Amino acid sequence: MTEHGMVFPPRDEWDIAAYDTDEVVAGYREYRPEEPQPGENRSPAYRWGWANRRKDMTHQPDGLEDVRRIFILMTRLAQ
Repeated sequence: MTEHGMVFPPRDEWDIAAYDTDEVVAGYREYRPEEPQPGENRSPAYRWGWANRRKDMTHQPDGLEDVRRIFILMTRLAQ
């Protein structure tokens, strides 16, 4: 099995927790609706950030709602 944070899309909340935060932020900031989805030349963390910005901008389901919700719950409980 691949280590957490090394795959995209994330398999579970632990993949998301292991993503490099700077890469997630970079992907989020660099999202442009006219550009294609980033490929494997970008890190899983970058692609996760990009996917989240797309979700925030379009409000369309992407199939990752459950893992996103569980991760948010996990981080809130840890505070």
